[in-house]
Amino acid sequence: MKFHSDLFGWEYVWRNFADEKGGDSLTDSGEEEGKLLCLSIPVGMAGARALFVPETHGQKMTAGTVLLAYEPADDFAFSIFQEKMHHQLSKALGMQDLKVQDELFDSKFMIQGNDAVKVQEIFLDVQLRELVLLQPPATLHIDKKAGKTFPALALTDGQHAVVAKYDGAMDKLHQLQTALDVVVGVLEQLTQIGSVAGVQAAKVAAEPEAAQSDTQSKRLRSPLLDR
Repeated sequence: MKFHSDLFGWEYVWRNFADEKGGDSLTDSGEEEGKLLCLSIPVGMAGARALFVPETHGQKMTAGTVLLAYEPADDFAFSIFQEKMHHQLSKALGMQDLKVQDELFDSKFMIQGNDAVKVQEIFLDVQLRELVLLQPPATLHIDKKAGKTFPALALTDGQHAVVAKYDGAMDKLHQLQTALDVVVGVLEQLTQIGSVAGVQAAKVAAEPEAAQSDTQSKRLRSPLLDR
C-alpha cells in the first residue's frame, strides 16, 4: 500500500477504498478526473453512510475527517483529543478530564463530556479503545451542530454526528479502515446506551448527477496495480 500511495497519490487509495466497500467517490464535476470531494461508504446500519472528507493544500493532503450522522435521542456529547504537555496546567486549573479506567488510554487522551457515566459506558468496549490507540485521532467527538459545521453536506436540522479528524495524510487502506471502524464503533455504543433515535444516510449537498453512476467507472486504474 505504501508503494500504491507513493506512486499514484492519496486519491487513488481513497477511490479504491470506496470501490472495495461498495461506496461512492464523489467529485465536484461528477467525472473521474474531477476534484475529490468525499467518499460515501455504506456501513450496514439501516442505510447509514460514513463520509470521508479530505483537507488538501494543492495536491497534498493535510488532514482527513470521517463522520457518521444520526438522529439523537438525547443531548449527550463527548470529546476526546490527544493530551499535550500544556494540558497539565489546564487540568490543574480545573479543566475537565474524565477517566475510563484504562491507564494507557487515560494517559494518552483528554476526555470531556456532559455525562461521565455514558462516556465510561462507551469506552468499556476494549476493541474501540484499542482502535483509538492504534491510530489516535486529533479529535474524536460528537458534533451536535453537524449541519452548520459541514455546510457542504446535506445533513438535516437536529442531526448529530460522530466525527473523527486525523491530521496528516491518510493514504493507506488500513488507515481508512481504522477510521471507519472507530466512528462505527462509537455509533454502535451510542445506540446501546440509548442515545441514538435513528440513522439516516448522509450525503453531499448538490451532489453531481454523474456521481450517482457506478463506482467502478470512477476507480483510478493502473495496469500495474489492478492486474
